[in-house]
Amino acid sequence: MRSTRLHTLLGVAACLLGLTIVPHATAQQTDQQAPQHGPTAEQKAELERMVHEAIQQDIRAVAQYKLPKDFFAHMLPLTRQIRVAHIIPPTQTTNMTLATTIRRTEAMPELQALLQQYGLSARDFVMSITAFQMTAERLNDTGARGKNIPALDPDNVTLLRTHQGLMQALLNNMDEESEHLQ
Repeated sequence: MRSTRLHTLLGVAACLLGLTIVPHATAQQTDQQAPQHGPTAEQKAELERMVHEAIQQDIRAVAQYKLPKDFFAHMLPLTRQIRVAHIIPPTQTTNMTLATTIRRTEAMPELQALLQQYGLSARDFVMSITAFQMTAERLNDTGARGKNIPALDPDNVTLLRTHQGLMQALLNNMDEESEHLQ
């Protein structure tokens, strides 16, 4: 797997920290001080704290999201149809929060039509595919990378462990989708 949703979520920090924040003039700024450009140290620290908190909240939400029992029955044919239709879902792009990814998914009429065929909302799709990716990454991780991930839903772990072939097929579908991004 080339890029994981966890890495994507962690990449949000870098993206958001790169945003330009226009500081507001303060009454405390005197004429002797040079004008400030960009965020102050306090603004940077607050932004870093907010980004870290948002990322942690997204990671916890994904880790706790329960995959439906028929997850593979829906996702395998759906991801094949997405690939055949040459649709690049926002779940395969980087540096977005879950909320942004869901909004972008909702804004794709061609993807929405496919999701409706399988009875999925944009939120269900994004959360399911992201929980799947996080769980699969954690199961395949033999190193220490997964230490900071909260406990995964045990039913999701069981589902993936008992369907290794289906898990690999879906990962392959998703890798083929991400190749279209390059």
